[in-house]
Amino acid sequence: MLVLTRSRTQSVMIGSDVEMKVVDVRGDKVRLGFIAPPSVAIHRKEVYDEIVLENQLASQLRPADLAPAGQSKGTTEMDPFLRAAIEEAKKGLSEGGLPIGSVLVRNGQIIGRGHNRRVQHGDPMAHAEIDCLTNAGRQKTYADTVLYSTLMPCYLCTGAAVQFGVPKVIVGESVTFPGGEGKWGKSPDFMRANGIEVVDQHDPECIEMMTKFIRDNPALWNEDIGVE
Repeated sequence: MLVLTRSRTQSVMIGSDVEMKVVDVRGDKVRLGFIAPPSVAIHRKEVYDEIVLENQLASQLRPADLAPAGQSKGTTEMDPFLRAAIEEAKKGLSEGGLPIGSVLVRNGQIIGRGHNRRVQHGDPMAHAEIDCLTNAGRQKTYADTVLYSTLMPCYLCTGAAVQFGVPKVIVGESVTFPGGEGKWGKSPDFMRANGIEVVDQHDPECIEMMTKFIRDNPALWNEDIGVE
């Protein structure tokens, strides 16, 4: 281990691309600033360890654990609403945004569609599920609806589902991000704890789509989920 002594505002270069600067010292805590190219992902050590664990668990999935694209695990019937959410996700990707899509369903009919538009609109609240609920407009009740999303909803979107009383949420996958179901595996299952039925389809197309995006756009992904 290399141990260096630095004063406030002094820097350390890591290779030729990453600069680490001491921003402030408060008691036994040191605030560090990092300047790095977008291709370099920077995490707190405990967050990095949790991401590694999630990836290890994902790598242990067997082919039998996954269903074909848009198909519920254990069935041969295609799910048209997950397919619609995937198409929304692809729209987001084609617009230069994140590939996350969502649809709201009532009585076998889609009443709202949306996809992540944070980049397109410059709006930090424009997550896929929020965009979908917004596009669905005012509803007297959500008690007879099902919310679909290609990715396990984050706390923001989980909170919306709980707030409006959506009884069932069906997701494409939670391998790349466990979302409100348990941030990096540590937080309680907020949706189920509030009476929402959560169905994870383990859809390989959704997994592949997000895995590729996260690999190619780590800085944008970290911005979206609020990881420093």
